[in-house]
Amino acid sequence: MKRSITIVFTLILAMFFLYNYNASAKSDNLSVGTLNAAVEAPEESIQSRIMDAFMSAYFDKNNSEIESIIDELSDSYEDSGNKIFLYWKGYALYYNSVAYLQNRKAVKSNGQMTQGIELLESIENKNSDDYALLSLLHSFSCLFTGFPAILETYEKCSDCAEKALELDNNNIRAYYALATYDMYSGGKNVEKYLLKSLAIKKPKSKDPYLPTWGREEIYGLLTSYYIKEKKFAKAREYLDLGLKEFPNSYTLQENQSKLK
Repeated sequence: MKRSITIVFTLILAMFFLYNYNASAKSDNLSVGTLNAAVEAPEESIQSRIMDAFMSAYFDKNNSEIESIIDELSDSYEDSGNKIFLYWKGYALYYNSVAYLQNRKAVKSNGQMTQGIELLESIENKNSDDYALLSLLHSFSCLFTGFPAILETYEKCSDCAEKALELDNNNIRAYYALATYDMYSGGKNVEKYLLKSLAIKKPKSKDPYLPTWGREEIYGLLTSYYIKEKKFAKAREYLDLGLKEFPNSYTLQENQSKLK
């Protein structure tokens, strides 16, 4: 019974991670340069540069841009000792792993994911965002983990997400990580977590080093949940709200097509 549950969990998780990305993240104005360029032009945040490079890896099967950013982040951490660079390196490794898996390079995908987990686990005095990202990486690692080891991985997903929330109960990425785990392990609280996160006001910081992702992913997961539970009126309601904020979101457009 546990083995069959694991297989179903893994298949659903695979579909979710391979489709939950933002097609609007690819900007015609962004290029892969140095981190100094990101500081000089705040609109070119590290997050945006990573997502732009991820699109190249995902669609064009060219991982050179995102791996160049990973190398830059390593150098920047060595030069500064600032752990924010470790967070973004982990974020880049996560998306590079997704891109490799999409392009059927499972060994490389597993390697990037493992590096990301080891990197984030090495961070001392982790903050809420560190734990939230680590939870997502552990969730992704379920695709490469067999039974019964996967049961321990489930626990790590939950523990990291809960720690993220304990450290900052206004962090939407913490709620997203917890909801992601909850959706694929029963789904009893996924709606509560996601609605709670959407009620949190968006931060106004323009600091190019701070993460701002989360709301689009939350709309994507929430509407996926409503469709899965056949709550189509709710799905349409939040698709409309999500598409107002993120009109070019691939995930939301994909979910919208399922209701036609």
